Amino acid sequence: MGTIASNKTRTLLTIEKDLKKELEQIAKEQNRSFNNLVITVLRRYADSSHD
Repeated sequence: MGTIASNKTRTLLTIEKDLKKELEQIAKEQNRSFNNLVITVLRRYADSSHD
């Protein structure tokens, strides 16, 4: 694996295989990576939690 930026960290996430497949399909439809989709969803959740 490559080096990641100093302001980022890797994390391990365990989810059901069916959920991962569904999220991968959503990401594909949106022309984005699975990782980008997950980050976007988590960022929106974090932002809305501050309201």
